[in-house]
Amino acid sequence: MKSLLRLLLPAFACIFLAAGCSTQADDETAFKGNSDTKNGKKTQITAVAPVMEDGRCGYVDENGSIVIEPQFENCGSFSSNGLAPACKNGKYGYIDITGSFVIQPQFDTASVFSNGFAAVAKDGLFGVIDETGSFTVQPAYQGIQDFAACGLAVVLKDTLYGYIDSSGSLAVKIQYETADPFTEEGLALVAKDGTYGIIDTTGGYVIPKKYEYLEMFAPNGLAMAKKNGKYGFINKKNQVVIDFQFDGAFSFAPNGLAAVETDGTWGFIDTSGQIVIQPQYDLVYSFKGNRTIVKADGLFGIIDENGNTICKPSFVYLSSFSYETDENGENGKDGTAVFRADNGKWGFLGQDGKVAIEPVYDYAGSFEDGFPALVQKDGLCGAVCRDGSLAVEMKYQNIGAFTRCQEENP
Repeated sequence: MKSLLRLLLPAFACIFLAAGCSTQADDETAFKGNSDTKNGKKTQITAVAPVMEDGRCGYVDENGSIVIEPQFENCGSFSSNGLAPACKNGKYGYIDITGSFVIQPQFDTASVFSNGFAAVAKDGLFGVIDETGSFTVQPAYQGIQDFAACGLAVVLKDTLYGYIDSSGSLAVKIQYETADPFTEEGLALVAKDGTYGIIDTTGGYVIPKKYEYLEMFAPNGLAMAKKNGKYGFINKKNQVVIDFQFDGAFSFAPNGLAAVETDGTWGFIDTSGQIVIQPQYDLVYSFKGNRTIVKADGLFGIIDENGNTICKPSFVYLSSFSYETDENGENGKDGTAVFRADNGKWGFLGQDGKVAIEPVYDYAGSFEDGFPALVQKDGLCGAVCRDGSLAVEMKYQNIGAFTRCQEENP
């Protein structure tokens, strides 16, 4: 179950200027980018990120060039319709890639558009607007999540959650203590009366409300569940595939391995429930590609999916690996992880366990979707390429995640 803090006030996700550099990647988005002329040639801007300079927010591209001059009090990521939330004179509206307001500032806060709709707030309550800025759902909720592909969004009212459609009609009664957005399959995790289940878009249970904890189905069709204090795995027919026997568990990763805890130590099982990497670690992450992070004696290291040690635990902190993806969306072989050295500085580690970028930063975010990674040093923010060169100069008070632009046909 995802953190419900994200569901409470989702519109604030567009306000990336909290404290320090933003390193949280937004959903992959796209827009029709404008063109720039460099060296006499017309080039297509491929991605932009919001930045803060001298107390004003604007946008830079992947090369660090200013696309929209800093002029807003705050701003968020562009979405697929080419609009981004921006704040002027204390109110939020939506700008296009030229920096012009398409929807005039009038909201207390505003989220990025998703599937043609955006959550906005007025007088402390959230509603939904369409791309013209007209309300399709009048402000009446304490929180509204993005609309899923099925056309339903999570809403929060009087401490309980339900689902509405884009016209504001209640699709699933407000009744849940927690609720996740619907998946592409039209399924959602919910909790009521302290127990978890999975519903369809009608609100009917496809997995009954009977588990102490539950996660959504992994790509292999198995879901991690907790019953009588133990963790196991069920299938989409609610049949127990792996018995409830573990003290802790994570969902299955795409490589078919799931982390499990037994007697205070963690290892990995396969889809038959057989132990393939013996429990021996204080903590593990789920596999990303064929590598994962493990913790032993207070330090982090790397193992492969056969349990071989790639890098013995020697780091104060290691993030999960991020990968470049090919045209089919498959992970490449150039995974990197963010690490923190014992001097408190942050750098990047290759999947071979060797330092790829020396730890010289005060903070660093992961490489996401092939974009530069966001970094901070001496109180200023920028972005670094995988080879260690700077993509965005270290001169900004803050920087948000890059979002992709649509390539225009030549």
